[in-house]
Amino acid sequence: MPNTEIFQRVFWSFKPSIEGFQHCRPVMSIDGTHLYGKYKGKLLIAMGCDGNNQLFPLAFAITEGENTDSWGWFLACIRNHVTQRPGICVISDRHPGIMAAMVDLHLGWATPFAYHRICMRHFASNFMTRFKDKILKNLVCRAALASIERKFKKHMNTFGRINSEALQWLEAVPFQLWALSHDGGRRYGLMTINISEVFNSVLKGARSLPVTALVRLTFFRLNGYFVARREVGANRLASTEQFTPYVDAQIKGRVVKAGSMEIVLYDHEKGLFHVKSRRGRTHRVTLHEKTCTCVKTLIYGFPCSHIISACQHRCVDFRMFVESYYTTQSYYDTWAPLFHPIFNEDEWPLYDGTCGLCKQLGHNRRSCKNRNQVQ
Repeated sequence: MPNTEIFQRVFWSFKPSIEGFQHCRPVMSIDGTHLYGKYKGKLLIAMGCDGNNQLFPLAFAITEGENTDSWGWFLACIRNHVTQRPGICVISDRHPGIMAAMVDLHLGWATPFAYHRICMRHFASNFMTRFKDKILKNLVCRAALASIERKFKKHMNTFGRINSEALQWLEAVPFQLWALSHDGGRRYGLMTINISEVFNSVLKGARSLPVTALVRLTFFRLNGYFVARREVGANRLASTEQFTPYVDAQIKGRVVKAGSMEIVLYDHEKGLFHVKSRRGRTHRVTLHEKTCTCVKTLIYGFPCSHIISACQHRCVDFRMFVESYYTTQSYYDTWAPLFHPIFNEDEWPLYDGTCGLCKQLGHNRRSCKNRNQVQ
């Protein structure tokens, strides 16, 4: 019909999320879920992860559905309006629309501008749908979680002995997309998309709301989310704790393990060591290069027990091996940006855009005085 406009999509992200994401690890999870109630469609969500391993709501969109065009549009909106950081790792399921968007050079998410990885839970679910074998599904998860290639190959060889067709199915998907041992440290050990946590903490009850009410709800819920975590960050700074509780707990456990290891120095200048664990497995540590053959320091961004053991042997501060994203300061900076109260509508500044009805400047459809003339 003439002069009829039909709602198709809307994208939104709040300034505090855009600013705070700069202090998060360069990892972003994306997923979609159904809307209920009068208005159907899909709610697309992008999430970061802060230095305390908590979800960081980043961007939202309502679209007509999940398809190649809508996912490409959503990712283009994020690239244009939210973040231009290079090298972001995007974790998702294997929806064809996402797979196509992530290799589209025009959208800015193809390698090396970004790196695509697959959610382990979705990948294992895809495998289960195809082979309907819980034992093999669990083996898929063990292969995906193996941090070193030796263990990964061991699990893949087990597949070869049990079900050669299942092995071929796994080998058809590039290992770097789903296996931690081939990740290269891009996903910081984050293997799954926790969209359910977003709905439990931020968007509970949102999917049955009209569009404007849903957007308004995300504003107020995110403000509360930021306020609570900003207070935690401020208290943590005041206590002079250097790292987030998540990393503190991880490092304390690794310090205990490091104390029981045997260590042999081979090169003083490079800091080359052989470190032997209680289980008898030996790993090679090179402090000068910040590397260990267990690759856990590369994967997670903070030192493994072998590097900690070598640091203690050389009286070196192992905290230098912790990436800045895990510091208390970065955690506070992530949640420090402020939301501001929404004024009454009659206090809003004048709209200087174009009316959707009469196409004239200075007002919108709701306040259009030419409504009767264009209908």
